[in-house]
Amino acid sequence: MSPRPLSSSGEEAIRRISALLEETEDFGAPGGGNQVVAFATIAEAHVDKTIRKLFGDSGVLEAEVSRRLYSEVQDSIHRSWDARYKWLSQAFNVKIAGERFEQDFSLLVELRNSIIHGNGSLTSLQASKVPQMISIRAGLRRCLGLESHGRKFLLNGAIVVPAAKICRDYILGFDARVQERFPGFDV
Repeated sequence: MSPRPLSSSGEEAIRRISALLEETEDFGAPGGGNQVVAFATIAEAHVDKTIRKLFGDSGVLEAEVSRRLYSEVQDSIHRSWDARYKWLSQAFNVKIAGERFEQDFSLLVELRNSIIHGNGSLTSLQASKVPQMISIRAGLRRCLGLESHGRKFLLNGAIVVPAAKICRDYILGFDARVQERFPGFDV
């Protein structure tokens, strides 16, 4: 049996991103932030759903001790992207961190965080490490054509299509890595 290219959840996530993209009216108008937040959140929900299913399918939750240990750490698994990738790598041998699709998506998550927590500007945390700040700004310019003025990103509708593509590519790459390790996996 050949592995599915996408899980059911991955297909649904891409459908939702496409539907949001179709609803965008003016790609030249100011804005685009709401779509970036929505796209990244849809991809994040898919990843979290996949991780929960991997734990459930692993059998680890069948034993009392491991079930209790999991209940103690489950919130920390989903607290950050680094934690998600660490658990995927160490618990399931699914390597995501460092892949090109992950690097681009990570930049989009940084933009989402700046929109949510910094009102479209780099947050104090993002700006506190100058090399990281420069990397974020340069990466977003490369991936989305997004310009900035100081800490403020100059959001516009032109970022919506490339942001949707980054999320789509991320979901495709993520599901492919899971399928490589667990052929036939579906969630």
